Amino acid sequence: MNVLLLTTLLLPLAGALLIGGGRSSARWTALAVALAVLALAVALAARFPGDAAPFAATDWDWLGWSDAPIDVRFHVALDGLSIWLFALTALLGVAAVLVGWEAIREQAPLYYRLLLVLETGMLGVFVARDIILFYIFFEFTLVPLFFLIGIWGSRQRRWAATKFFLFTLAGSLLTFIGLLAIVLWVYYHPADGTTPGRMTFSIAELTASLRDRPMDPALQVWIFAALFAGFAVKAPLWPLHTWLPLAHVEAPAAGSVLLAGVLLKVGVYGFARFSLPMLPAAAAALMPWLLWISLAGIIYGSLVALAQSDLKRLVAYSSVGHLGFCTLGIFAADRLGVEGGTLQLINHGLATGGLFAVVGMLHERFHTREIADFGGLARRMPRLAFFAMVFTLSSVALPGLAGFAGEFPLLLGVFQRGWAEPLAGYGVQLRIIAVSSLAGVVLGAWYMLWMYQRVFFGIQCWGGSLTAAPTKSSPLSLGEWRGGREADVSTTENNSIRDLSTREVFCLAPLAATILWIGAQPSFFIERMRPTLDELIAPVTRACETASNISTDHWPLTTDH
Repeated sequence: MNVLLLTTLLLPLAGALLIGGGRSSARWTALAVALAVLALAVALAARFPGDAAPFAATDWDWLGWSDAPIDVRFHVALDGLSIWLFALTALLGVAAVLVGWEAIREQAPLYYRLLLVLETGMLGVFVARDIILFYIFFEFTLVPLFFLIGIWGSRQRRWAATKFFLFTLAGSLLTFIGLLAIVLWVYYHPADGTTPGRMTFSIAELTASLRDRPMDPALQVWIFAALFAGFAVKAPLWPLHTWLPLAHVEAPAAGSVLLAGVLLKVGVYGFARFSLPMLPAAAAALMPWLLWISLAGIIYGSLVALAQSDLKRLVAYSSVGHLGFCTLGIFAADRLGVEGGTLQLINHGLATGGLFAVVGMLHERFHTREIADFGGLARRMPRLAFFAMVFTLSSVALPGLAGFAGEFPLLLGVFQRGWAEPLAGYGVQLRIIAVSSLAGVVLGAWYMLWMYQRVFFGIQCWGGSLTAAPTKSSPLSLGEWRGGREADVSTTENNSIRDLSTREVFCLAPLAATILWIGAQPSFFIERMRPTLDELIAPVTRACETASNISTDHWPLTTDH
């Protein structure tokens, strides 16, 4: 299995080197590589045993510093936290290639090379088991996405790419400092009390050492804040989210699919992999602050999404709200909340990635993203309307779909943290947060269903149904297309309003099928995550149970005295 994992990880990079020639050759090569990566990822997921032990591990002395006191290793493996994120990356890699099939005409070989290089970086983040290797992959994803946005984006693509790069790089540097602080502390404070040996960068060894000999709580808070800076920008959590809407709006469709579907998950993954198990006392002490920030992101993202007129910007702000739900469950540090929050990462990647693909297909046909320019599309484009409906209803957590399978246990975990397992001194606040989070559910249904109704069943706000975008063969002017009151999309003869092609169905169908599968059988996915998640949150659970040993008198949010 270790050879299979290495092949899956490095195959996109090899494919990027092989791409050459013209546009047709480049896109077919990229598709073949992406399909091969997906097949290998599915094989790995099928063989995953569902326990907490590393799976398909490869571990060797990377830099060859055998005589040096620094142990940096090329160590990759899968576990319950990473297995489904790894498979999601491979699935969305195929969708990303297909969604830009016709839209990308200039410098196509370079575009597909960058897309495959980005896939390698994303896969590497979820399998890295060494801090240096993790950070390399963590930063590696910035470069190809920067160029994808900056070259193939919309009018403000350069500013969007620059803002994205600066925000994430600044946060990542602070995170790297925090990770190095953990490495140095473990080096100078061995769990067995002996003199320092080799300086390890192994994530598993560092976690085990800190479990046996935890840091002082005050130091944990400072290091937690450093890690939070980078992971919160990546997530993105309010108020560090401001780069996201611009990047989404200006990015090409494939960039938006991968950004929403995979890259936003890296920050939450970092919280679960590093912050909670390595710094449990800080996670317990800062829990109210973290939950308030998550709640603010849910409410803010939902309200701003409700005010949008641009379809892509609406979906972008919905990600702020949905990722707020994911971190709400993770930071609650309750078993149900963490399981639901982790599963919701997968669900959000499928639904929102699918919605961005749908927006890209609409923009390719009509060259507009304004909601007011659409209306009544379900009559002429029933297949597109069906897939958009599945993604929309999963986003609003309709029972029977993937969104409900993650959001329901997530909310149960938050309520359980507020009532059954309240943190000492914060019970009232945790209950307020739990109840208030339900507003995000209502607001999410409001803006998503409003969007779907306006685009697929409604009429234009000035009274006309949408007709096709004017083309060389079309007698319609742009003004008539946007303002004609008598034109009917069901009777127009313009062929540019066409339903999904076979390629586009192949792009969206696997996402919709997986959403239905998770909604029908969530236990299949949760049971394979549970052993790893239980191990990761065990230190935080103990810290919450012994919170009375940590003085909370100086915390301004304490209310239960």
